[in-house]
Amino acid sequence: RGFLNTTSCDGLMRSFGKNDLTRARVGAGGGGTSVSDARETLSKNMFVNWDVDDVLTRTAVRSFDVASELLGEKIPYEGQEPVNFLHYLPGYEYKPHTDGMADGVGRRVATTLIYCEAPSRGGATVFPVEKSKKVRFVPGVGDMLFFMYAPRPNDALHAACPVAEGPKSTLTQWYRLGVSAETPWHKFENWGEFGNPYGASRWKGDRYSTRAADEL
Repeated sequence: RGFLNTTSCDGLMRSFGKNDLTRARVGAGGGGTSVSDARETLSKNMFVNWDVDDVLTRTAVRSFDVASELLGEKIPYEGQEPVNFLHYLPGYEYKPHTDGMADGVGRRVATTLIYCEAPSRGGATVFPVEKSKKVRFVPGVGDMLFFMYAPRPNDALHAACPVAEGPKSTLTQWYRLGVSAETPWHKFENWGEFGNPYGASRWKGDRYSTRAADEL
């Protein structure tokens, strides 16, 4: 809880904006992506510029550090997928799905969701694998949810419940092992090329250290 403070969330919301959002897409294989009726949300991708010390980069550094600690492996910063900003309007939902299978080098192994806007009713994230294991996370502003896929990827099946009242905005980061600036994430998928304008950037600060929320 409280991974980001409200100032950081406000700064991230301004950087992503809501005026040029498009319908969210999923990987479709065959060299492309497609719109899915299961994913009712608006979306925008933002690549991290590791050469710039701004709120997005600082948030990414801290989330990679926390994810590395929880996963038990150092996740490379560079070469990863862009941060995926999702904005849910009332009635929007994301039906049960998995993000990845942790099925080889360069493939997704874990996910974080950072909630920069939290609805007043609805919009919880649920893991409906079994009734005895069902997990329901009701987010607040600034909260972060982490989950990994191994050793039972199907246990990471999750869904975003319909938003009943108020806006919901999340920042999704998918994590991969074995990627780098030289061998980025899209080399391990059949979704086509994803041009990263900051592909040559490198983080020059500390890595894999603990940062307090008030540093953001």
